[in-house]
Amino acid sequence: MAPLSEIIRSLYGALHLARGDTSGMAFFNATEQGFWRSFTAALLIAPLFALLLTIRYHVNEAGVSLLRFTAIETIAYVVSWVAFPLLLYHLTDILGTGHRFIRYIVAYNWASVLQNLLYLPFALLVEAHLVQGAGSTFFGIILLGLVLLYTWFVTRTALEVTNLLAAGLVMIDLVLSIFINTITQGMLRVQ
Repeated sequence: MAPLSEIIRSLYGALHLARGDTSGMAFFNATEQGFWRSFTAALLIAPLFALLLTIRYHVNEAGVSLLRFTAIETIAYVVSWVAFPLLLYHLTDILGTGHRFIRYIVAYNWASVLQNLLYLPFALLVEAHLVQGAGSTFFGIILLGLVLLYTWFVTRTALEVTNLLAAGLVMIDLVLSIFINTITQGMLRVQ
């Protein structure tokens, strides 16, 4: 768990990056210790994500026991936090940017807090069926586009790669997320 001062400093750096300011990288603890501490971001997001899952379970009448639903979604949450860094560990070596892997994952993890603070409230409203229709779909696409653009900027800045390569890595991240979500949903349907 990162100390409060590091959490604040890291979120401040993520905010700078969200404004397109590359100097935000200076606020991250890009050491091995900072790498492990950056997964504190998963703990910060977890309560809001748990609220989303609670609404999803109760509103959509999942048809599975609460214990099964909770176990599968908890495992998927953990896997979603470790799968991309594991994949990127090997990809950055292949791409010759392995020496920037730690600083990238640190920035990526802390940026995830801001991304989720932007997207999860909207997802909560959609899951609760408080926002529906074409307007909500359009707004959801806009929010997803902003999240992907932000992830692209963090990737390009932290790894110091080309625009195209950064876009490719963001697409790999998106496809991996969709894959994990698809497996999770499939497991929830199997009794």
